[in-house]
Amino acid sequence: MQGNKDGTPLDHRETALALCRKYLWAFNERMLRVSVSGYERFSYIPLMAQAIEDAVLRHTDGNLVITLPPRHLKSYTGISTMAWYLGTFPEREVMLGTNSDSLSRDLAAKVALMMRSEEYNLIFPGQQIREDRQAIMDFRTNAGGGLKAGGFGTRMQGRGADLLIIDDALSAHEAESQAVRESVINAFETVFSTRGNNPATKSVISIGHRVHPDDLQGHLLSRRFDHLNLAFKAEQDEEITRGRIQFRREKGEVLQPSRYTPEIIAKEIDTLAPHVYATQYQQRPTARESGVLKAAYFPVAQGLPPGGETIFSWDCASSTNPGSSYSVCLVFQKHGAVSYLKHISRVRLGYLALKELALALNERYQPTRHLIEATSTGISIAGELRIRGANVIDINTGGLSKEARLDVVMGKIAGQYVHIVGGMPGTSDFLDELTAFPYGSNNDQVDALTQYLQWLTSSEPTGVTNPVFRRIAPRPSRLDRFRPKT
Repeated sequence: MQGNKDGTPLDHRETALALCRKYLWAFNERMLRVSVSGYERFSYIPLMAQAIEDAVLRHTDGNLVITLPPRHLKSYTGISTMAWYLGTFPEREVMLGTNSDSLSRDLAAKVALMMRSEEYNLIFPGQQIREDRQAIMDFRTNAGGGLKAGGFGTRMQGRGADLLIIDDALSAHEAESQAVRESVINAFETVFSTRGNNPATKSVISIGHRVHPDDLQGHLLSRRFDHLNLAFKAEQDEEITRGRIQFRREKGEVLQPSRYTPEIIAKEIDTLAPHVYATQYQQRPTARESGVLKAAYFPVAQGLPPGGETIFSWDCASSTNPGSSYSVCLVFQKHGAVSYLKHISRVRLGYLALKELALALNERYQPTRHLIEATSTGISIAGELRIRGANVIDINTGGLSKEARLDVVMGKIAGQYVHIVGGMPGTSDFLDELTAFPYGSNNDQVDALTQYLQWLTSSEPTGVTNPVFRRIAPRPSRLDRFRPKT
């Protein structure tokens, strides 16, 4: 049998090249081996490629967000995706947007370099970049397609695309600025997303790590983009299937176990700030310990002491839209100075469904009081509960900001007067929201908690003073350090 220069049988090599032409995961694997020094295959990489292939071939709806940690080959996967797409559809156009012109230039240059390589021309013979249109950030194929790249929201006018790739639209530093975050989202909505040549074939792929609860990735997810989420370390056993690719890992397993050994993790990962690790590595942008509250302020109780008084604290909303506020009911059992949080309802419901939930919880727990802010939906829910004989207390926030309301009750929180019943559903989301405040995208549970503790403080008998609260009250606000300097 005739062989190749490397000694492999000719038919085997042709089969391998045919696989690369047909499947992005096969092309990606082959090109990474020749493009990345010391490349090591990890099982999540073909999973990413398969998810992208499903999107660009419209096996799904064409819109995809992939979230994964830094330095995990996401840019190289994007590069090979663009090269494979232009080899498969040389008449089509690709648009690349990143957080800067310099990054876009670097990635576009690597796409062109890959397309000029010997390996690429074996897979896609005859597909070439035109000699007269080979600018790094705006080159064309000999079949009429091409790649246009630029900093996000720039250089995009006047051209359309069939595949739109976003690689880190926002840097971690820029994410601290609300104005920059909003500018990037606005650029996507008004410029980038409008560049699709044909809605029936257009695909938008965003690859990168999370940098903020309100980053572009979060915005795209609120628009119901398909989502492949790959945390640095599995927080539970995982089994993910995309097309013909199946990915499994156990709780605690990292994506690249041979590179991130326990020693490396201890040296380079465990020393990261908690909010950086949670946001950029675990893809949980409501990062614990990033705000003024700490998870340690809320001890876990193994069971409840007998007796006590059950009190509900409500924060009511009425929208079911993604991204809207939640309706929250926190159920406390008060024993002396300590309040045990024993149930959380956190839902997006219309009014009728919320009313049914309120009545069901009232019947289940038989609380002595419902604390409900006297605004909008809360007024109506309070009325329904009163009709059923419930004791409802109308709450007026007095115009205080959320931060100011938290500051008033900080003594009770820091003094560990709120315990969480062990094993309660919703505990993780509750702590994530509280410890991300004031940076998190949701604060409905914070509002319900501070409402309860403020009422508790105001209802204490005259002459009874919380010693922890008295001790810290004269000090400057803990939230002052989060406010802009004047």
